[in-house]
Amino acid sequence: MSVGSAATGLRGRAVRLTGAALAGGLSAFAYAPFELFPLSILSLALLLRLLLGATRARGGFALGLAWGLGTFLAGVSWLYISLNRYGGMAPPLAGLAVVLFCAYLALFPALAASLFVRWRAWLSGRWSLSLLFAALWLLSELLRSRLFTGFPWLAVGYSQTVPSPLAGYFPLLGVFGVGFLAAWLAAWLVLGQWRQQF
Repeated sequence: MSVGSAATGLRGRAVRLTGAALAGGLSAFAYAPFELFPLSILSLALLLRLLLGATRARGGFALGLAWGLGTFLAGVSWLYISLNRYGGMAPPLAGLAVVLFCAYLALFPALAASLFVRWRAWLSGRWSLSLLFAALWLLSELLRSRLFTGFPWLAVGYSQTVPSPLAGYFPLLGVFGVGFLAAWLAAWLVLGQWRQQF
């Protein structure tokens, strides 16, 4: 591999990871006080579009981690104020604590993304791939909400309150079921446009 092609490859990876992080950050605007509910579906669709270009599970893991960092750094930045202003923690330590906490939370979407890239080769058809993406997303959010006492904040379902058309499913499916529907819809929108043969 030449130096030029290696540099191009690194640049391309950096662009994809930056895109994933920005897509994750975009999802924060789907929640209160902004409540722009379509943005969470768009954010997941952008992540999936990037995952379709990943050839290895570790590439999917990196994209999911970048997406998660973007999401959680944008969505739980209030923790810095709590730790620093009200908890009396020094600014560098409060900043480090928030970054480490967000990195931990980002492991869950990274796991879902990695498994999607690994397992998608076993499936054919838009229907099965969209269900795989949504099921893995549901699993990652359930794990995040329960493991080590859990942190269910920013589960995708919480972004789909009224006036979202998915809000009517809360009594039947709960917040995680609505998150599954949102992830499935994001996948269906992307896979419907993907030009490769299934």
